[in-house]
Amino acid sequence: MEGSLEAGDFIVVNKFLYPRQAPLQIPFSESGIPFTEWEGSTRPTRNSIIVFKFPEGRKDDPANPAYVKRLVGLPGDTILIKAGVVFVNGVKLPQPYELKKGKTKAKSDNNSQLFPGVEEWNEDWYGPLYIPKKGDTIALNISSFLQWEDVIRGEQGDTSFFVQGHKFLLNGKAINSYTVRKDYFFVMGDNRDNSLDSRYWGYVPYDYLIGEVSFIYWSVDPYATGLSSWLRFNRMFKTVE
Repeated sequence: MEGSLEAGDFIVVNKFLYPRQAPLQIPFSESGIPFTEWEGSTRPTRNSIIVFKFPEGRKDDPANPAYVKRLVGLPGDTILIKAGVVFVNGVKLPQPYELKKGKTKAKSDNNSQLFPGVEEWNEDWYGPLYIPKKGDTIALNISSFLQWEDVIRGEQGDTSFFVQGHKFLLNGKAINSYTVRKDYFFVMGDNRDNSLDSRYWGYVPYDYLIGEVSFIYWSVDPYATGLSSWLRFNRMFKTVE
């Protein structure tokens, strides 16, 4: 999230906006706490900076499960990135004030490591990609399997969804479509060329949201020496936009 957030920033997160309970696990046990949505929960808004639980099951799952990124895509949106510029539903998304972006990659510089494995995309030429919403019925085919695999496994269980030849088996039953049970979101970092975000690992489920960043209450330079240069007073109590 550099430069909207910098290494050494301590942030206040409003956890009461989104339906995320805490703690996520019962102390001194291996039992998790079921997701609950309390009355008065608000819906996330596009362009806000959110904290969320890192989606599980990806090969580059970090040791720290809490992530901070900018929310760019809501359930039902279609994301498209052209020459490094983000478009949502065909409309150019306002760029963050502290956006860090270097030279734009050539359209031919493909990166098959991106989600969902489309070989013609890269970080600056990406999409269009649809973000699923609760109640969507999605058609299943071999070409779209990678896009929907994690969604279905996450909602049904890691071992319940298989591909056998050209057939899709869910809990042993052949299916050719699936109805989505949750809302999903698409996030990106403000340091666009150095951000492990939805372009790499996909959607954030609604029940993984933890809260929204309110402001920076304390900031230190982890690389500085001496008290006067270590404390960054200009960043303290700064709102994050």
